[in-house]
Amino acid sequence: MDEGCPLTEKEQGHLDDGVSEFNLGRYWHAHEGWEEMWKSLKAREVNIKFILGIQGLIQVTALMFQYERQNPRGINNMWGKLTDKLGTPELPFFGTIWSVDIPKLLDEVIPFLNDSKLENPCWDLNPNDVQI
Repeated sequence: MDEGCPLTEKEQGHLDDGVSEFNLGRYWHAHEGWEEMWKSLKAREVNIKFILGIQGLIQVTALMFQYERQNPRGINNMWGKLTDKLGTPELPFFGTIWSVDIPKLLDEVIPFLNDSKLENPCWDLNPNDVQI
C-alpha cells in the first residue's frame, strides 16, 4: 500500500537528500534534511499521519545514531517514539511512504534494538547495513 502525500519539489529534495545521507551513515545530516521537510509539511497542514511519518523517519536516524554511541537507553527511547509514528514490522502504519519501504526499514532496525537490550550488548552490528 503506497500512501500518497504529494511533495513539493523542495520537500522531495529534502527527502532525497535525507535518504542519501542516511544510506551513507550520516544520520545527523539525514535528520537535518528531514527536519526541513517536516517543517514544510506542517506549514502546509498536510494530513497528520504524514507529519508523523517523517517524524518517525527522523527518529530512525536518531536510533541508529544512538547505536553508534552505544547508548541502550537512547535506542530504546527512540524505538518507542518511532513505533508510535511508523508502527511495528508486524503492524506498520504505512507500507511505503514516499517510496520508503517502512516494514523493511523497521525489520532492519530490530537487530540494533535487540542487541542494545542484551545484558552485554555486542555493539558489533554495522548501522550502514541499513539502507533505505
